[in-house]
Amino acid sequence: MRTRKFQKLSDASLEIMKIVWKNGESSINQIFESINARRNTKLKRATVQVQLRRLENYGWLSHRLEGREYLYSALREREEATRLIVDDVRNRLFGGSSSELVRFLFKDLTIDSSELERIKEMMRKFKPGESS
Repeated sequence: MRTRKFQKLSDASLEIMKIVWKNGESSINQIFESINARRNTKLKRATVQVQLRRLENYGWLSHRLEGREYLYSALREREEATRLIVDDVRNRLFGGSSSELVRFLFKDLTIDSSELERIKEMMRKFKPGESS
């Protein structure tokens, strides 16, 4: 089996991954219809097929054949993708500093008191080095 190169998700790839994460195993027709249901400018089926092949090559998706239809499933969890995206933003924009990222998020956001309490509770429970 060949080694797959990790590739960041483009906006188009992330759109497909969100559909697969939400629906689980999905056919190209399900993905195609779901994407175009949300868009003013419709994509062609071939465009979606190219994106699916790229996602497979980059190790985000796999497929299996059922009858005459390919069914695609995620190889990476949504949380992993989120972590990779946030880590990329933290490293590229904040020099790897988590505190600067958090400071930025708090600076311009309006947070109501109940959400602030939830954040404080998460901070009380946080243990460095542990995944939650």
